[in-house]
Amino acid sequence: MEIYHITHEDDRWVLREEGDQRALLEAANRQDILDETRDYMKLRTALVKVHAEGGDVTEEHRYPQEQDPLATGG
Repeated sequence: MEIYHITHEDDRWVLREEGDQRALLEAANRQDILDETRDYMKLRTALVKVHAEGGDVTEEHRYPQEQDPLATGG
């Protein structure tokens, strides 16, 4: 399973694959990056860790969403 991170840098939100410095997606606000990430992950099996502006991980999302036990009530 691939691992990705959403972080806040300067004035933008960025999605990167773990261990890669290259930004895969960028957005001006948190909700936009979450929406774009959901679309990007449609054909991937991955874990996305969402970091707060301070750097702490505040959320984790598994894709496809049917693998997320919280999304399925499991």
